[in-house]
Amino acid sequence: MTATEIADRLSKEKIINDAAEFEAYMNDRDFSKKIQIGKFVVTNNMTYRQLANTLTH
Repeated sequence: MTATEIADRLSKEKIINDAAEFEAYMNDRDFSKKIQIGKFVVTNNMTYRQLANTLTH
């Protein structure tokens, strides 16, 4: 999945409030280039940094 698809899904699932803001965070910090394949457990109380680290490790 791309950063855009992930941001949209996280927004739809009420994990984040703003898909565009999270996508920008991922892109600005080069996390979008490091997204790993797999299933991840995330919660709505995670920070953008925690979400990004989870998705890239």
